[in-house]
Amino acid sequence: MDEATLERHLHLTMTLIGGFMGGYAILNRHDVFGSAQTGNMLSLAMDAVGHPDEQWFFRVLAMMIYIVSMAATVVISHKISKINQKRLSILIDGAVLLVIGFYPAEMNPFVALFPIFFATAFQWCSFKGADGFASSSIFSTNNLRQCVTGFTEYLCSKDTESLRRGIYFGKVLICFYGGAAIAFLSCKLLDLKGSWIAILPTVAAFVMCNAEYVLYDVKKKDILKASA
Repeated sequence: MDEATLERHLHLTMTLIGGFMGGYAILNRHDVFGSAQTGNMLSLAMDAVGHPDEQWFFRVLAMMIYIVSMAATVVISHKISKINQKRLSILIDGAVLLVIGFYPAEMNPFVALFPIFFATAFQWCSFKGADGFASSSIFSTNNLRQCVTGFTEYLCSKDTESLRRGIYFGKVLICFYGGAAIAFLSCKLLDLKGSWIAILPTVAAFVMCNAEYVLYDVKKKDILKASA
């Protein structure tokens, strides 16, 4: 498998995991989407002008956790260059999927999703796309836009690059919502412990990430030899 294909498969696997965590959060924690902050911040904006919301404090904490996680990826890339950020993101996902399976159903939904807020934010900043396209692995509105406009542009102009874009983002959407569907089936089978099912794709992602790193290392050595 070449480097580009491996990168694509890895990103699609992470997108499946992202869809799983998003679906799991909505299913089990009162429809709270644990992968993004748009809805949360909209509620906070309304809270600031008098909207009654008993959860405002937990919303603030969720936003802060999300911010800290994103900032951590930048700090790691600048200060701790020896750490492979993609590997770390996969390990965080696996640990979170394991831990949340032990959380009781009666927990505050925001508190129960604090680990997912952290993991998905870290994943978003660590896996930025493949095949030359920037695509989110934890939510999908822009992915939908890119898919629709790519195919529409191809129908209008027969531009093959637009077709390639539509196909790529179509695969991303299938993996994301496939992950959400798996979350439903997993929770139907194992209830809250259904999160453990998604540990399987994290193992596959870790293997692919290691293979990608090996290919990158080999390519780097070949470039150094050629320049010498």
